[in-house]
Amino acid sequence: MSSTLGKEKDSKEKDPKGGPVGKEREKEAKALASLKDGGKETKTKGKDAKDGKKDTSSSTPGVAFSVDNTIKRPNPAPGTRKKSSNAEVIKELNKCREENSMRLDLSKRSIHMLPTSIKELTQLAELYLYSNKLQSLPAEVGCLSGLVTLALSENSLTSLPDSLDSLKKLRMLDLRHNKLREIPAVVYRLTSLTTLYLRFNRITTVEKDIRNLSKLTMLSIRENKIKQLPAEIGELCNLITLDVAHNQLEHLPKEIGNCTQITNLDLQHNELLDLPETIGNLASINRLGLRYNRLSAIPRSLAKCRELEELNLENNNISVLPEGLLSSLVNLTSLTLARNCFQSYPVGGPSQFSTIYSLNMEHNRINKIPFGIFSRAKVLSKLNMKDNQLTSLPLDFGTWTSMVELNLATNQLTKIPEDVCGLVSLEVLILSNNLLKKLPHGIGNLRKLRELDLEENKLECLPNEIAYLKDLQRSIIRTMK
Repeated sequence: MSSTLGKEKDSKEKDPKGGPVGKEREKEAKALASLKDGGKETKTKGKDAKDGKKDTSSSTPGVAFSVDNTIKRPNPAPGTRKKSSNAEVIKELNKCREENSMRLDLSKRSIHMLPTSIKELTQLAELYLYSNKLQSLPAEVGCLSGLVTLALSENSLTSLPDSLDSLKKLRMLDLRHNKLREIPAVVYRLTSLTTLYLRFNRITTVEKDIRNLSKLTMLSIRENKIKQLPAEIGELCNLITLDVAHNQLEHLPKEIGNCTQITNLDLQHNELLDLPETIGNLASINRLGLRYNRLSAIPRSLAKCRELEELNLENNNISVLPEGLLSSLVNLTSLTLARNCFQSYPVGGPSQFSTIYSLNMEHNRINKIPFGIFSRAKVLSKLNMKDNQLTSLPLDFGTWTSMVELNLATNQLTKIPEDVCGLVSLEVLILSNNLLKKLPHGIGNLRKLRELDLEENKLECLPNEIAYLKDLQRSIIRTMK
C-alpha cells in the first residue's frame, strides 16, 4: 500500500508504474531507508504505521501516523491536539450553500476558527457550533441576517463581535459553558431574543441594558458569579423562566414583582437573606426554588401565588412559616422544608396539606406529628421525617392510606403502632436508626412493600408475618440485639 507521507495524493494519477506516482514511490523508499538508518524523518510506514507506533527519533512527542495519515494521540501532549481540517469545514459550508440549507450543524468538530466564507450562507436560520475550540467568532457571522438560532455552548469564547447586532431575527442565543467574564455588550442589542442561555461562565454583573431584551421569555444565568440583579430586570415583562441559581445574590430587587408572567423562578444556591414582598405579585408562578440560601423568613405575600405547585426551601434558617400560608397555596403538590430550624409542624391545620403529594421535613427538630394533621391529605404519598426528634407516631397513623414512601429514619421511636396495617399502599418503609425492639404483626399486611430498612435498631426478633411480604425486594435488618 502506498502512502504520500503527509502529502495529498496526486489527483491526476494514471500510470501505476511511471510518471509522478513512480517518483513518489522512489521518495517513499528513501524515506523508509532513512527511518531504518535512524534518520530524523517524523512519519512511519509499513507495519509500524499499521500498529500506530511512534518514531522515537521524532522531535514531536506523542504523535504517530497511520497508513492513511490519520494522527493518533492516545495521550496528546499539551498544545499538540489535532485541529479540525479546515478543508472539511469549508466543504460543509459549500454543501450548505449549494443545497440552500437553512440549518448547519458543525458541532463537535474541534474547530478553532470559523472560515470567513461563512458570510455567504445568508439563507441560514440555524447555526450550531457547540463543543468546539472557538475562542472568538469572525465578524462575518454578522452577515447571516436570517439567523434565528445561534448555538455556541461549550467553547472558549471570551467575547462576541459587535457585528452580531445585525442579526435582527435572532431569537435563541446559547452561550453556556464558555469563558465570558461579562455579558458581551452586543448581546444587549439583540432585541429580538426570546431565549438567552449564559450558564456556567464567569459573569459578575448584569447591566441595566438588560431592559432592552424585553422579548425574553427564558433567561438562564445560573452558575456564574453574579452578586446582584439590576432593578431593570423588572422590565422583562415577558419572562416565563428566570434561572439565577448558583450565584452570589444576597437580595432580589423589588422590581422582580413586575415580571408577572414568570412560572419558573430558580434561586437555589445563592446567599439570599430575604425576599421582597413584591414576590407575591408573581401570580403565575408554579415553581419556586430557594434551597441553599440564608433565609430566616418567608414574606406573607407569597400566599397570593396561588398557582404555585412546587416550593423548595431546603437548607435555610427558617423556623416558622406565615400562618395560613400553605392553606392559601391551593395547588401546592410538593413542599420541601428539609434542613431548617422547625421545631413543630407549620401552623395552619389539616387543610394546608390537602393537595400535597410530597412533603420533606428531613433534618429539623420536630418531636411530634400532630394528630389529624394529615386528615385531609388524601393524596400525600411521600413523607420524609428523617433525622428529627420523634418519640412516637400519632394515633391516626393507620389512616395514611395513600402513603407510598415513608422515611422515619434517625429518630427516637421505640415502637410502631399496630394499625400500620392500614398503610396498604406503602412500598418503601425506612425505620433505620431508631430504638425499636419489635415490629407489630400488622406489618405483614403491607403486601405492596418493596423496601424495608430496619438497620441500627434494638430488635429482638421479627414477626412471622414478614413472610407474607412477597414483593419485598430489599430489606436491611442488620444490628439486631
